[in-house]
Amino acid sequence: MDESGQDRVSLLAALQATEGGLTDAEARARLRRFGPNKITFHRPRSPWRMLLAEFTALFPLLLLAASALAFLAHRLRPGGGYDLIAAALVAVVVLNAAVSFLQNRKVEKLMISFLDYIPKRVALLRDGAQVIRDAGQVVPGDVLFIQEGDKVCADGVLLEAQQLLVDESVLSGESEPVDKAALADRVAPDRQVRSGSTVLKGSGIVLVTQTGRRTGLGAVSELSQGVRQDLTPMQKELRTFVRRITWLALAVGGVLFAAGVALGNPFWTNLVFAIGIIVANVPEGLLPTVTLALTQSCVRMGRRNAVVKQILSVETLGSTTVVCTDKTGTLTRNRLHVETLFVNLEEIGHGERERLARCPAGRPLLEIMGLCNDVIATAGPDGRPSFTGDPTETAMAEFVERETGFAALRGRFEPVGGLPFDADRKYMTRTHRTRGGALYMTVKGAPEVILERCVRVHAEGLERPFGPAERERLADQATAYAGHGLRVLTLAYRVATAPDQEPDDLTFVALVALVDPPRPEVPAAVRACKAAGIRLVVMSGDKAETVAYIARKLGIVDNPHVIVGDELAAMDRDTLAATLREREVVFARIAPEQKLDIVEAFKQMGEVVAVTGDGVNDAPALKRADIGVAMGLRGTDVAKEAADIILLDDNFATIVNAIREGRAVYDNIKKFITYILTSNMAEILPVVAYLLFPIPLPITIVQILAIDLITNMLPAIGLGNEPPEADIMRRPPRRGGERLVSWRTFARGYGIIGPAEAALSFTVFFAVLSGGGWTWGAPLAAGTELYRQAAGGFLATIVFCQIGNVMACRTNRQSAVPHLARPNPWIWAGIALEVGFIGAVIQVPSLRAVFSAAPLPAGVWPLILLAPPAVFLIEELRKLLVRKGMKALAA
Repeated sequence: MDESGQDRVSLLAALQATEGGLTDAEARARLRRFGPNKITFHRPRSPWRMLLAEFTALFPLLLLAASALAFLAHRLRPGGGYDLIAAALVAVVVLNAAVSFLQNRKVEKLMISFLDYIPKRVALLRDGAQVIRDAGQVVPGDVLFIQEGDKVCADGVLLEAQQLLVDESVLSGESEPVDKAALADRVAPDRQVRSGSTVLKGSGIVLVTQTGRRTGLGAVSELSQGVRQDLTPMQKELRTFVRRITWLALAVGGVLFAAGVALGNPFWTNLVFAIGIIVANVPEGLLPTVTLALTQSCVRMGRRNAVVKQILSVETLGSTTVVCTDKTGTLTRNRLHVETLFVNLEEIGHGERERLARCPAGRPLLEIMGLCNDVIATAGPDGRPSFTGDPTETAMAEFVERETGFAALRGRFEPVGGLPFDADRKYMTRTHRTRGGALYMTVKGAPEVILERCVRVHAEGLERPFGPAERERLADQATAYAGHGLRVLTLAYRVATAPDQEPDDLTFVALVALVDPPRPEVPAAVRACKAAGIRLVVMSGDKAETVAYIARKLGIVDNPHVIVGDELAAMDRDTLAATLREREVVFARIAPEQKLDIVEAFKQMGEVVAVTGDGVNDAPALKRADIGVAMGLRGTDVAKEAADIILLDDNFATIVNAIREGRAVYDNIKKFITYILTSNMAEILPVVAYLLFPIPLPITIVQILAIDLITNMLPAIGLGNEPPEADIMRRPPRRGGERLVSWRTFARGYGIIGPAEAALSFTVFFAVLSGGGWTWGAPLAAGTELYRQAAGGFLATIVFCQIGNVMACRTNRQSAVPHLARPNPWIWAGIALEVGFIGAVIQVPSLRAVFSAAPLPAGVWPLILLAPPAVFLIEELRKLLVRKGMKALAA
């Protein structure tokens, strides 16, 4: 027995298998031992757990705590409206949870619908006979049959292989398919098949060695599921904001409680007012407004074929500083095409159809491409031919179809024989009979093999002898193409004497350079990312030359510094960090865990990292990144499960749209937080004044609720839907230390605009009281007409101040004057609601009692109507001073 036979016997013995396959009884025993041949790409989440999670985040907990305090205040002093505010806070949390839960549940159902990666039925050898079984029943030791078009369901060793060509790009990132050989072939480098790969051509018999989670596909799936995920930038910012607003509310409440005690007020009175101040500081409308803004952003992304699995993910893309991207299937189409021809001893590039049409060697070039080709042509849905088979041959067939028609060309010749491609020979031949009866042999193969067999060259429409200088020139040209990552084949022909004779005495026609081309939308997306200050880093399992060529062609780098897997493995953490600071670095021939190392290193450097990919080898990095983006059409289930966003149309340009959307969402959330915080001060100061001075309570708890949950809500949503500013993709990413809600934002709301709103409202309040005969220190019952007029005037002034505030908040630093006429239906609807609400509570008798309001004296309306422009001008002045201060610092 020879050595290969011994290997076969040893392998069968190690797996306790036989040439005739397992028995059904043994297969059932192994199924119990090893488990089903299944990989859990996505662990479905319980709807109840998903719903519960909506109530346990920090912000909902803050609102629920405020609700509990309000209920306590109601128990201590019934009739003060605290029961209404407590109920409203609970309602806000429930409504927010419902909106967020429905969005997440929708995505969860979509994820479950994706899970169809492992084939359902496979052909096995059981009890000596071929049977069809569910793929989940495959066990180690089974003999599995595979053929063209099959997706391999387990890892194994090839016992037999007939011209087997397998696509492993989703596992390795290698764009070119892999020739496979049987165990008996001692020369062939690859005699194994892996779960998740696809058979492009040929057939084989596989002895299964590993199934389920023990396969390479399963190992990467487990690795990705074990990767921890950090909080998103927005989650971190909201957590910081909640902490700040909580401490601020407690501090203000504590100070006022102490002040009340010092003034000699009763303990329970002080406690109730302190609780009121704490509750008033909580921005009740912020949580639903943030959720609605993010949800609407997700809906807009959905219209662009992007599924957002977590609503906060859109904003995360907006803060991205580095995009680490796979090459195959992400930047490129994962489908070879003819990039360059060297024909008639000159180069013709892709798309130069007129030059090719004039080329004297164009006819034999197309004939060899079309005839020396084993693709299967079928009619596509649109009636055009669709080709399946070897990717190289498919690319040539598509080229012929575009230039002259594949079927029309082949119809002029009768196939009579040829030699199939062989990994040892490195060429294939096909012989056809012409209409004149001659035998026409067409040949394609490796340049180093075919050029040595050529004795003539087809140039200028003639055949002439092929000299050593021309042979050397063509060899150098082929080497140059290969050095740029292109796949190079040589085309030649001869008049044959027998159908299957050896291809000698050939006439050279062309070098054909093929490449997996960039997706058409990628170059513009790369330019947009660069303009936005976002760095792109290619990390691929493909060979170094190809990665460098694609990165250079797309403009990602100019002079790529390629780091291959072995070099990366030898780097320590500091060396890797220093390497990543190089702007021209790209990565090739790297393993999934090395992609994970690169992402981790970037994150430790303080970068916000997005990862794009479609393969199994991308999944761990997708999971560890701040934001993972998977391709939906070609992406594997492992990649889709690990990602935060799924591009249903695989359009890389959608990432740029998502970044724009994310930046706009961040800007808009900042705007409406600024807007909402301003009215807080105008709500707190009247309560403080009532506690410290002998005046009637200027604003009631019900009126505070009305401002926070009725009049403020629509304008805030309008700010959340402001279109992106024109320069949003020309700005650099925001700095890591930049806060969503900075102390400057608090200073604006609590130190400038908020007190201005309170001052204007107090002016109207005291104007009404004075006009009605009230004097300082005199008691005034809450049910009197004068009190309701004064309290209604205070409420109306705050609401009208917020009209000026919302228009001022449409920009952060630039003047908002040019934006006043810019259409935003939400804002205009919100302003209409504010005006209509004030009119209703003042004029409708049934609402007057609820909101403590009454018709106002005509003399105070000019003051109220001046409030919006006054607030707007104060904010414009503040922005002007900020801009001048920034210019002074820059100078």
